Amino acid sequence: MTQTLSSQREQLQAAHERLRRAAERHGAGEALRDLEAAERRLDQTVFRLVVLGEYKRGKSTLINALLGRQVLPMAVVPLTSVVTEVRYREEPGVTIEFLDGRSQAIGPEELSSFVTEPGNPRNAKGVRRAIVHEPSSLLREGVTMVDTPGVGSVFRHNSEVTYEFLEESDAVVFVLAADQPLGSEERDLLEALEGITDRILFAVNRVDVLSAEEAATSLRFIRETLETLTERPAEMVFPLSARGALEARLRHEPVAEPFELFEGALHRVLIQRKADILIERAWTITRRSTEVLALRLRTERQATQLAGEQLTHAIEEFRSATSSIKERLEQSELLLRHQVERIHSVELEREADAVSARITAELWPRIEAAIHSVPRQPLPRVVTGLSAEIGKWVVADLRHHYRGTEELVQRRLSRALEEHMTRVQAAVGEVVELANALLGMRAEVPRALAPVDERPRFYFKEWDYAGGQLRGPRWVLHLPRRWAEPRALEQLRELLDRRIHQNLGAIRYDWMTRLDDAMRRFQASSREQLAAVITVITEALDRAEGLGVEERSAGRAIELDRELQEIGALQTSLAGAVVAEAPMRDGPDPGHDRGH
Repeated sequence: MTQTLSSQREQLQAAHERLRRAAERHGAGEALRDLEAAERRLDQTVFRLVVLGEYKRGKSTLINALLGRQVLPMAVVPLTSVVTEVRYREEPGVTIEFLDGRSQAIGPEELSSFVTEPGNPRNAKGVRRAIVHEPSSLLREGVTMVDTPGVGSVFRHNSEVTYEFLEESDAVVFVLAADQPLGSEERDLLEALEGITDRILFAVNRVDVLSAEEAATSLRFIRETLETLTERPAEMVFPLSARGALEARLRHEPVAEPFELFEGALHRVLIQRKADILIERAWTITRRSTEVLALRLRTERQATQLAGEQLTHAIEEFRSATSSIKERLEQSELLLRHQVERIHSVELEREADAVSARITAELWPRIEAAIHSVPRQPLPRVVTGLSAEIGKWVVADLRHHYRGTEELVQRRLSRALEEHMTRVQAAVGEVVELANALLGMRAEVPRALAPVDERPRFYFKEWDYAGGQLRGPRWVLHLPRRWAEPRALEQLRELLDRRIHQNLGAIRYDWMTRLDDAMRRFQASSREQLAAVITVITEALDRAEGLGVEERSAGRAIELDRELQEIGALQTSLAGAVVAEAPMRDGPDPGHDRGH
């Protein structure tokens, strides 16, 4: 039977107390570190609900509507340029945190001069983030709402800020516009969210500016597209008017039903599942800590039964053999590095050569045709227009290429990482089996002690080389057409080749950075997993060796057997518990109080 969240929390807290006492008695450092991690999960109260979308979709207005008053600046031009967090506090206030580590308390009326593009152009003031404190009932539930700059505006740095913040998302409200459904920037942003969070609600704002028929057509298109791109059910897409809801709240009137439906889903699908997710993570780590402690105690129990010379010999054998196992893991890391380098230097280079040839074959006839199709227009004007378009054509094509390479890289990288992890798990198992053989015991291998990061890093794809000037003398374009045209085509061909190679080179550099980072983090994590198991066993052997002959008596074995029985019973109770989980379904919770 599924337990309630409160009973799960109570059971975990009781288990932590018992495990901590046992771990402290036996100096089990690894088990204590796991317990601390589990308790941090259990006590975690920050839940970041990040509001994302393209610029001018109404993100700030939506947050204001949810809070019930105008807390964040709003305008008709791209405005938000700095990440702004809204947290609960009885006393309202605003704190600005700077990149250099300083912080400054300001009045609410000064907020726009720090977080907006007009007030702080290109973040010249060096603001890291703004923290707004509000006594809202929504925030009291442990939620931090995060307003991000919109992607896709003329202010490129705003997009960078948003992409860099994606990893902080526990859940996302993705704001779309009914009158401008799903542009390419929004599709890129959705792709970037893959692997970071699957807890996303879509708010289709500004349905009030369309007729009922237009709104229905737009909403149908958005739902069908999102189901294709993300496999999100249509029920996760909510049409609404954020401005209308805010105006109603300011007048102390009920909000329209569509906004109420969105708000209900926000509470039930995202916010109320916060505790489920955090407890589930704490539960997993707690189970792991019991396995680590059981290995620690069982190793010490068996080691205490060995005579002095036997124990010394076992310790020497263990250290010698584990050194060899570590060396084999280093060889596995070298193999992983070779596989990752092959992805970059062979797979992606082959893809780049193929796409370069394809783009040239597709665009060059188009450029030639454009020159020949307007024989009476001044050639300089035609060439200038084409030079501006060539980069845009290349970038538009390469965005599709990037999506293709992403699928290729993820497939190849996943395979390489899985093969390495298989070797890591085999090495961990070999360490435990070595201890079993040396000490005559039957200990089990604990689950992964240092799992790979839960969220992948994401690098903003800054490779848009769409602009650029022709190379070569411009005066030749003013010669008679029969002489000027061949030279104009030479300059345009050079520009096309340059734009293709610049963008492809930047894409490959972006991939090199991402691949290298993924490999380094995975290698560090795998080393930690092996080192953790070796440390657990070594601690037990050292503790047993440090005991005197009398202390390694039957009395000590009885004490450790009793501890192991208690840990075994605790493992059984934890394994038998069922973690409660709220279903991912939409719709308002009729019993939920959404007062503001």
